[in-house]
Amino acid sequence: MPFPWLGRFGSVSSGRAGRRRNRRAQQQGQGEDLVPQEAPQEVAERRQRRIGFGIGAVFLFVVAGVVAFGYYQEFYKPPRVWAGSVNNVEFTMGDLVSRIRVLQGVNRYQGGRVNLSTVPFEYLQNLVNAEILRQQSNALGINIQDEHIEAELRRQFVPTAATGQETDPGQLEREFRDNYSGYLTATGLSDADFRVIVEEKLAESALAGRLSEDIDLRQDHVEIRWIQLSVDGDILIGDVANRLANEDFVRIAQELSVPSQFADPNGYVGWVPKGAFPDLDETIYGDESNGIPALSVGAVSEPIFTNEAYYLIKAISPAEERDLNNIMGHKLLQETVTAWQRENLLIGTQAGTVRMNFNSRLYDWVTDQVFVTAPRIDRPTPVPDLLPGVPGIQQGPGKGP
Repeated sequence: MPFPWLGRFGSVSSGRAGRRRNRRAQQQGQGEDLVPQEAPQEVAERRQRRIGFGIGAVFLFVVAGVVAFGYYQEFYKPPRVWAGSVNNVEFTMGDLVSRIRVLQGVNRYQGGRVNLSTVPFEYLQNLVNAEILRQQSNALGINIQDEHIEAELRRQFVPTAATGQETDPGQLEREFRDNYSGYLTATGLSDADFRVIVEEKLAESALAGRLSEDIDLRQDHVEIRWIQLSVDGDILIGDVANRLANEDFVRIAQELSVPSQFADPNGYVGWVPKGAFPDLDETIYGDESNGIPALSVGAVSEPIFTNEAYYLIKAISPAEERDLNNIMGHKLLQETVTAWQRENLLIGTQAGTVRMNFNSRLYDWVTDQVFVTAPRIDRPTPVPDLLPGVPGIQQGPGKGP
C-alpha cells in the first residue's frame, strides 16, 4: 500500500463524510462510558417520593374541598336559604337573623333578653304575619305613610315639657335627635330597621282598631281565682291539686302562684270575658258541643296545661253580663288580633300562598348567629311602648277580691 497510514482513517473511497461519522461514533461511545449507572434503590426511592408527593397533593385537595364545602354549608348557603314566603315575597334565613337582632337590641335596651329557645320560629311567624297584613292593608283600609312613622317616632322620643313650662322648638328638635340617635346606638339598630318595626306596629295597631269594632263592650263574664305555675318550675301541679283537698285555695295561691298582671297576690283575677284566655275558656265556660259543663261556683278545675303556664282555677261567681274593663278589654283585643293572624296564616298555608321552612339544623344556625352578635348593654334604659293603646274600651265596674 503506497500510503499505509490511511488505513487508520478508512479507505480513500469513504471520503470525509465517512471519517466524520466514525469520529462521532467514537465520541458517543466514550461519553457513554463516562455516565454512571443509577442504583436500583435510588430509582425506587425517587419513585416513592413522586408517589408521596402525589398522595399529599390529593390529600391537600380533599382538605381544601372539605373546608370550602363546610364554608359553603355554614356561612354562604344558610343566609340565602328561604325561610318563608307570602305570595311572591320571600324571606331568607339572613333576613330572619337580621330581624331577630332587631328584637334582641330592643329587648336588651329595655332590660330583657331574647328567649332563643322559642324566638326563632315565633319571629319567623311574625315576619310572615306582618307581610300578610301588609298585603291585605288596602282591603282593610290601612295605609301607613312616612309621616305616620315620623309622628310615632316623635311621640316616643320627643321629651315632654312640664305643665306651664315654655319650650324652645329648636331645643326640642335637638333633644329628639339626641334621644333617637342614642337609642339606635345603644340597640345597634339602623334608622331603616327601626322604622320598619314602627311601621309594622302601627299597622298592627290599626288592625286592632278595625277588629275592636266587632267586640261587644258588654258581654258575659265569670269571676275567678287561679293558681298559676311556671312551665319550667320545680313545683308539680298535680301535687298542688292534691294539697287543695285539705288546704285553702287563697293560702296556696299566696304561697305558690307566680306573679301576673291579671291576678293579685291572692290569686284573684276577677271578671273574665270569654276569649280573653282562649286556653281556659273550655274550663270556665264549658263546651256544649262536646258535652263539657261550665265550672261550678266554688269548684276547682282539674290541672290545665298551656304553653305559657299551668293553672288551677276556682269559680267565684256564675256567668254575668258586664262591661269590659280596660285590662280585660285589651287582653281580649290582643287575642282577637292573634286569632286573625292565626286564621289568615292557616288560610294561606292551605292555599299554598304562605310557606315556612324551618328545621333543627337551620334553628341551630340562626341561634348561633344571634348569640354571637348579642349586644352588651350594662344599664338598660326604658323606652316608650311601641304599640299605642287602642281607644274605645271603657273602664267598667268590677268586683274587688
